[in-house]
Amino acid sequence: MSLERWHDRPIEEANLFNPAFLCALIHEFLKDYAKAQAGGAPLTVVVIAMTTTLHRASRERLPNRTVTPLYAWLQENEDLLIGFANRAKNISPYLKEAILFGMATEALAAGEGHNLLPGTTKATFPKSFIDTTTTEMKAIIERTKFMGRWLSNSGSEISVVAAWGIKP
Repeated sequence: MSLERWHDRPIEEANLFNPAFLCALIHEFLKDYAKAQAGGAPLTVVVIAMTTTLHRASRERLPNRTVTPLYAWLQENEDLLIGFANRAKNISPYLKEAILFGMATEALAAGEGHNLLPGTTKATFPKSFIDTTTTEMKAIIERTKFMGRWLSNSGSEISVVAAWGIKP
């Protein structure tokens, strides 16, 4: 799937899937992920996190604590897996665009293999933005950080990807 030229994209799509915004979300995810996994997060896990937090129904049903086992949560919420692989496939071009933007601005960095790390350039959301943004935007940012903490302690890349029912 290739993306439309920037000025041809619907305004909602251009705003929500803006490369700078997605890059900042990925950076926030990676900061929390790297606290437990110094080598960074595999690209497939980044896609899982972003697909989950940008999908309202999935985001709203995420657990509140990282001690909730991923596999038990997925079993209790298996209806969220319906269409997950398609959502992940559809968002991947936007994530690729955001990752390229992040690499160019050094907000994201390459780790070993296909892992990503937070880069040397700060790409977080300032408190002034958090204080004035919408409730939904706050939820997306907070749940993205949560996913970093939760997925970093949920097992190997292979088992996490298999649990979500997608193929790298």
